[in-house]
Amino acid sequence: MAGNLQQRIDRLQSKASLLTERYNAVKRAREEADRRAADLQARISRLERELAARDAEIERLKVTSVLTPDHKDVEATRTFLSELVREIDKCIAQLSI
Repeated sequence: MAGNLQQRIDRLQSKASLLTERYNAVKRAREEADRRAADLQARISRLERELAARDAEIERLKVTSVLTPDHKDVEATRTFLSELVREIDKCIAQLSI
């Protein structure tokens, strides 16, 4: 009976040891997962800030491009103004007669 009891105690100790090892492995894995999650959350926050900054830059560039005339618009305006100056010169010439 004493041998049987000792065998049971030994089995229980080995099972307890195995459970402790598994618990420690799971605990380490969870701690690693928590660290990884924290790192990923920090990365997400950083990327969101970068995205917001780039969105603001894109909006600024859109506004700037709308305000800055392109070559075609400048030429059209010059042509229009030249025509107006010619008409004004004609009017002045007619009034001078």
